[in-house]
Amino acid sequence: MTEVSPEVLSKLAELIKATGAAGSPHAAFLEYLKGTTDFFNSIAWPAAAVICVLLFRQQLTKFIGDVDTVKVFGAEISRKLSQSAEEASATTGRSSAPSKGELIRATEVEELAAGADIATIRNQAEELAAEYERVRHSILPGDPRTRQMEVVVSKMRTLARAFYPLRHEFSNSSSPGKRLMTVAALQVDPDYDMLEWLAERLPVEKPFVGYHAAVALLLAMRAPKAKTYLSQIEPAVTKASEARSSLGKDSDRIRTLDDIERTLALLKQ
Repeated sequence: MTEVSPEVLSKLAELIKATGAAGSPHAAFLEYLKGTTDFFNSIAWPAAAVICVLLFRQQLTKFIGDVDTVKVFGAEISRKLSQSAEEASATTGRSSAPSKGELIRATEVEELAAGADIATIRNQAEELAAEYERVRHSILPGDPRTRQMEVVVSKMRTLARAFYPLRHEFSNSSSPGKRLMTVAALQVDPDYDMLEWLAERLPVEKPFVGYHAAVALLLAMRAPKAKTYLSQIEPAVTKASEARSSLGKDSDRIRTLDDIERTLALLKQ
């Protein structure tokens, strides 16, 4: 059986509500359809479909157009994510900032998503979160796994600006992939009210997520407007520095923490 997406189900529900509104000349017939389960069995379904098309062709035309729009929107987002994935696959090591290409595509996806149902973006973000967790659990630790996780982060950055309104929702999730989605979004566009949350990631998250949280904090501190947010930055850096003893020999996190502390000293001059 063909899987029906949540977007299509939502549009179907809207269509049923519209066609079943009080005062509609076909409302009684629609109520009969809804109340007669046997009508939708394998024998009656073709006839029901024909009748519905004849009665509701105007609504169906709009519905089909909306579904096509959703499909095109989804396909274009997928293309942008694939471009970022291809770019990230060609690099080595852990990334220390969004690439120029990721930032451009993040803006393009944000423009594509303007006016779209936020549920569409939420579903895509959840898929990326699940992809990160799947990679982490299915590949042994080492450079190949790190590279695959970096590919996921690249796609998360590409979705970041469209996702941004959901950052608080995902930051409170028990899913490490969803928390990473928020971290990636904050690497693209800082939220200075969430700097302490980023600092708290260092000792409690797995090294990969903790590293990217440190990167997000550092990038916020290097932004042109950072000096005006010293009241949020200083406590966040203090909290991050307190985590140093828990980082062990993780050179990436320690090196980033060193950069964070040096950047704070410069901001205070």
